[in-house]
Amino acid sequence: MKRVIVLFVLMLLSACGYHLKTAVNLDESYNKTYIQHAISAPLYRPLAVALSNQGLKLVNDAGEATAKILIIKDSLTKQIQSIGTNNRVQEYRLDYELVFAVHFLDSTEVPEQTLMLSRDYAFDIGQITGTQAEERILREQMHKDMAQMIIRSISSHSAAK
Repeated sequence: MKRVIVLFVLMLLSACGYHLKTAVNLDESYNKTYIQHAISAPLYRPLAVALSNQGLKLVNDAGEATAKILIIKDSLTKQIQSIGTNNRVQEYRLDYELVFAVHFLDSTEVPEQTLMLSRDYAFDIGQITGTQAEERILREQMHKDMAQMIIRSISSHSAAK
């Protein structure tokens, strides 16, 4: 009976189109990539990890690079989303805007592109510590999501050529 259930679950998973996440196909010109952004910026590490997970070698010197990812604008802002009847903030929204481009040695591979993300979260003055931790986690996750968006954008632009 156990085998039948396991077999049924495996058939169900294969029928729904579920596939494990794999590396995207990037041009060989990305093998030595330089990220032109402050190392201390919150996006730098998630982007470096995501690119390394794609099998790319990151270089610390722009002169060695075959591809340069230029981060032109990296802005994460916090705005009030809603105010309650007691005139206190109930929700905030985090808006993340990023403008980037990719240059090869002699050309522009990906012209300036703008990527945007937004996340809402509830605010409770009675649980200020939990709310601050939630905001910190959301910010970290938004940086990871943005790194993945950059890679997908680069991949789709390369595939379109």
